[in-house]
Amino acid sequence: MGKISYVVISVISIALYTIYGAIKTSDEVLAKYKQEEIYNIKQNLKNFVDVAYSTIDSNYKNSMDKNYLEQHYGDRLKNIIDVAETLLKSKAEDVKNGKLSLAEAQAKAIEAIQKIRYDNDRGTIWINDTTLPYPKMIMHPTMPSLNGQIMDDPKYNCAMGKEKNLFVAFVEVTQKKGKGGGFVNYLWPAQNDLTTDVPKLSYVRRFPAWNWIIGTDFYINDAILDGMEKSKEELRQMRYDNGIGFFWINNTDESSPQFYMYPIAASLENLVLAGGNLDKLGTVIKSFINICKQKGSGYIEYTWDKPTLKGTIKDVPKLSYVKLYEPLGWIIGTGVYLDDIDKAIARERKFFHQQIKQLIINLLLASIVFIFFISILHYVVGQTFLKPDTPTTIQKTGEGEGQGEGEGQQGIISVNESLKLAKEISKIILAEQTKLLAFTIALQTKQGNLTDEEVEKLAAQVSQALADAKTSTK
Repeated sequence: MGKISYVVISVISIALYTIYGAIKTSDEVLAKYKQEEIYNIKQNLKNFVDVAYSTIDSNYKNSMDKNYLEQHYGDRLKNIIDVAETLLKSKAEDVKNGKLSLAEAQAKAIEAIQKIRYDNDRGTIWINDTTLPYPKMIMHPTMPSLNGQIMDDPKYNCAMGKEKNLFVAFVEVTQKKGKGGGFVNYLWPAQNDLTTDVPKLSYVRRFPAWNWIIGTDFYINDAILDGMEKSKEELRQMRYDNGIGFFWINNTDESSPQFYMYPIAASLENLVLAGGNLDKLGTVIKSFINICKQKGSGYIEYTWDKPTLKGTIKDVPKLSYVKLYEPLGWIIGTGVYLDDIDKAIARERKFFHQQIKQLIINLLLASIVFIFFISILHYVVGQTFLKPDTPTTIQKTGEGEGQGEGEGQQGIISVNESLKLAKEISKIILAEQTKLLAFTIALQTKQGNLTDEEVEKLAAQVSQALADAKTSTK
C-alpha cells in the first residue's frame, strides 16, 4: 500500500507543481506585457511632446534672430519709411520750386512725420541728422525732450549688442555703398516702462538732400508675441493617433492654473480653473506645474472621463507627459487613456486561462484514471500468488462450483495486458504534462525570461518527453 501512496502522491505533486508553474508564468507574462506597453506609451508621449517643444523653440528663437526679423518684418518697416520719404521728397520739391523755404519745408515735414502712427499707435517715425562723431536728434515723436540734443550719452551705447552708439550705427549703416538704408538691432526703454530696456529692431534710411536719417522700429517683444501666437496655432492643428491625440499649453502659476491653448475646448483657454466643476481639472494642471517645477518634465497618472461615440466613460485611467518651456513659462503636454491596455491584458488573460484550464482538465482526468487503475491492479496482483513456472493468469471464481473449465477460462485476466494498459494511461499523462510544459515554455519565451540556450534545452526536453511517450508502450 505504501508504494501506491507514493505513486499517488507523486502524480498529484507533479500535476499541481506543473499547474502552479503555468499559472504563475502566465501572470508574470501579463505583468511584463503591461509594463512594456506602458513603457512604449511613455516613449511615444515624450517623442510627441519633444516635436511640439521644438516647434515652439524654433518660433521663439526666430523671433530673436535679426536675419529672421529682417526677412519677416523688414518689408513692413520699409513700407512705412517709404511713406515718410515720399513726404520729404514732396517738401524738398517745394523748396526747389520756390514754394517753400528750406526751414518751412523742414518744419512742415517734421510736423507731418511726427503725427504718423501705425500698428495700433505703437509704431512711430523719428528723424536724426548725419553729423559725426555723434548725430543730433531732429525729432523724436514720443520723447520730445531729445529734440536738438547731441546723442552722445553713454546710455545710447546699446546697438548691435556691441555697446556701439546707436545713432552712429544708424549713420554707418546708411553709408554703405549702394544701400542708403539698413537694419540695426538694439535696446531701448519699453513703451510702458521707461526704466526697463527691451530689444528693438530699426530700419533707417538716409535722405541725402537734407542729411537726415528717418527711421522706424518695432519691439522684438512684439515678434515674440507673434511667435507665441504662431506656436499656439501650429500646436492647435497638430494631431497624432488618427487625429485623437492632441497637445495643450498651460501656465506655471499654481495659484491660478489655466490653459493658454486647449484645442478640444477653446472655452477653457485663459480661464482660471479653480472651484466648482473646474476644480478637478485645476488640480490636474497643478500636478503638471508641480512636476515641471521640480524636474522640468515628467509623467502624471490620473483618472479622467473619456468621451466616446456611445457616451462618456467615467474615471478612466490616463497618462500624460508634460514639459516646461522655460523662456515663455509654458508647459506643453499630451496624454492618452490606458483602458485599451487593460482590455488587451484581459483578452490575453482569458486566453491563457482557457488554455491552462483545458490542460489541467486533461491532466487531472488522466491522472485519476491512472491512479484508479494502478490501485486496482495492485489489489489484484496482491491477492494472487504467482509462481515462476505458473502462467501469468488469474482465474475468477464462477457463480457455481460446477462450472466447466472452458467457462472458467473466460474470466481469466492477463497481468501482462494490465501492465500494458497501465503504460497506455501513463503515456496519456505524460503527453498532457508535456503539453503543459510546452505551454509554460512558450509563456516564458514570450516573457523574455529565458535565453536562447535555455529555450533550446527546454524544447529538447519536450521532444524527449514526447519520444518517451511514444516508446512507453513498446
